[in-house]
Amino acid sequence: MITKKNIGIDFSKEKVDVAVIFAEGLVETSVRVFNEFKNSVSGYKQLVKWVEKNANGIDSSLWLFCGENTGDYSKPLCNHLYGRGFDMWLENSKCIKDASGIRRLKSDRADAAMIAEYAMRNHDKAIIYEPLSESLTQLREYYLYRQMVIRHRCSFEVRRGEKRLMMEKSAAKTVIAQSGKHIVSELNKEIAKIDRKIASLIESSDELSEVYRIVTSVPGIGTQNAVCLMVYTDNFRKFNYDARSIACYYGIAPFGQDSGTSVHVDPHVHYMANRHIKAMLTQAALAAVRFNPIIAQYYQRLIGRGKKMPVAMNNVKNKLLHIVTSMVKNKQVYKPEYRFSA
Repeated sequence: MITKKNIGIDFSKEKVDVAVIFAEGLVETSVRVFNEFKNSVSGYKQLVKWVEKNANGIDSSLWLFCGENTGDYSKPLCNHLYGRGFDMWLENSKCIKDASGIRRLKSDRADAAMIAEYAMRNHDKAIIYEPLSESLTQLREYYLYRQMVIRHRCSFEVRRGEKRLMMEKSAAKTVIAQSGKHIVSELNKEIAKIDRKIASLIESSDELSEVYRIVTSVPGIGTQNAVCLMVYTDNFRKFNYDARSIACYYGIAPFGQDSGTSVHVDPHVHYMANRHIKAMLTQAALAAVRFNPIIAQYYQRLIGRGKKMPVAMNNVKNKLLHIVTSMVKNKQVYKPEYRFSA
């Protein structure tokens, strides 16, 4: 059996902790080694040199770096390793924790070892990291910035409403109200500017424009829903166009619990679901039920079978995600004559 090298990385803002496990299958063949490095370009170079020094004669094609997806903390090192030609697996943190069971010891070094063990046990299931294209990276930045501006606008609007209800008329209240109105107006202008940037970016990119055209061909899915899906699914390439895996990853797929005669829990989504993408899909589902006759019929059949409204709506979200993912994979726009059963 071939010895493989599993490198677990625990990311944090200032540093990364690294654990290396050498194993033939699930049998470790050498003593584990540990180290930590700065979360910076110079630290990444030192990490690579250290890993190469501790190669134990194992070819780099048999190395697998693995870490939890922590967003901005993990992407720079992933891009560095990708540029050096190494295999990097960026996995969902919940998957690693669920597979590792209860652990008494909690430290950065222990977490790195836990990640290396996960890579060792699931080496053949690794999804190798690939950086986003330049156009998709820009779209992601614009979209996330837009969401931040919207949160600020909502905060100001709520506070203005509270002030109107609670404060008596005064000169100070008038100034605050005028200032708040001006800020909200400026934030609306900023959102409109971002929307123009997003539209221009999509139009100028063949990669984005093709997927956008396909996704928005579905009645009920508008610009923001389409962009949200494109950003959070890496233009639907995440999980190799597998809609079920995407639904599970973002907490949209329902799961129940059945055991013997005493345990029965109705299917429900996990509380750790991505709330933003769920909210956007809910908007799309509500619009589809209103404006897409096929989706409306599907929804009514579910209700007619006794499904509660939230359950039926979640089924619609799942169905939409499966339809859209299949359309993008096959490069086909939505066809009104499409049929599916409840």
